[in-house]
Amino acid sequence: MRSNDQDGSRVRDQLRAARRRLTQASIGRPALDAEVLLGHVMKRPREWLWAHDDRRLTASQARRFRLLLAQRSHRVPVAYLTGVKEFFGEPIRVNHRVLVPRPDTEVLVEAGLRFLHDHPGARDVIDLGTGSGAIAIAVARNCPRARVQALDTDERALRVARANVRARQVSGRVEVRRSDLFGRARPTDLVLANLPYLSAAALRRLPLDVRHEPKRALNGGADGLRLIRRALADAPRMLRPSGAMVIECDPRQARSVASLARSSFPGATIGVLADLSRRSRAVEVRL
Repeated sequence: MRSNDQDGSRVRDQLRAARRRLTQASIGRPALDAEVLLGHVMKRPREWLWAHDDRRLTASQARRFRLLLAQRSHRVPVAYLTGVKEFFGEPIRVNHRVLVPRPDTEVLVEAGLRFLHDHPGARDVIDLGTGSGAIAIAVARNCPRARVQALDTDERALRVARANVRARQVSGRVEVRRSDLFGRARPTDLVLANLPYLSAAALRRLPLDVRHEPKRALNGGADGLRLIRRALADAPRMLRPSGAMVIECDPRQARSVASLARSSFPGATIGVLADLSRRSRAVEVRL
């Protein structure tokens, strides 16, 4: 029989075993994922684990940790296992009904906040394809005058967005509504669009982790531009004079999206914005 010092229940032992298990499963960041999941189980930040690595897990915590590791080994995204993903400094609740917010999408928020800063009279914003509500919440939390219409076609996603809006205390300034693109929207100063943009070919090559996310939120049709094309065609009636629109896209689509934007807004200033990896991630239209 092992002594208590060798029973493997300490934080450091659990993390060591978890890293080994995730490495064997070819998980890309085994140490980080192990720490995030154990911190979630113990309701402690990762830094606490480092400082208290001799703390013992209860039997219940150890069982819960093993279950989460098994799911992660099968490529379930960490955010779905913890139920939360940070986006633009805000904890956003997520589940399998919505995409996991990506850091690269923060380029839309940054561009939107720059526009609102440059146009003090602008306040109305549309978050087109809101999903979890992450973009709408980030804009509302960082621009107190902003009033956001958070639109999506999927009622299951909208339930997640409404819960996040309530949790982040912006219900008075973010209206979550079901709408097919701009179908039920009011004219606005700014549109931030994160629509499905993966092509049929890209969907067939999805990484294993992403295959757990809702396909409807990824599928952009044969060339990935089906919804972006529709949105840009309809956008001129929605944007007020001196308005702006920022559309996220695959880096390989940026040139095509910029061309579509020029067709819809012949006199506008069109620019391509880079993400954290310096890849073309969004097209910005300024009237």
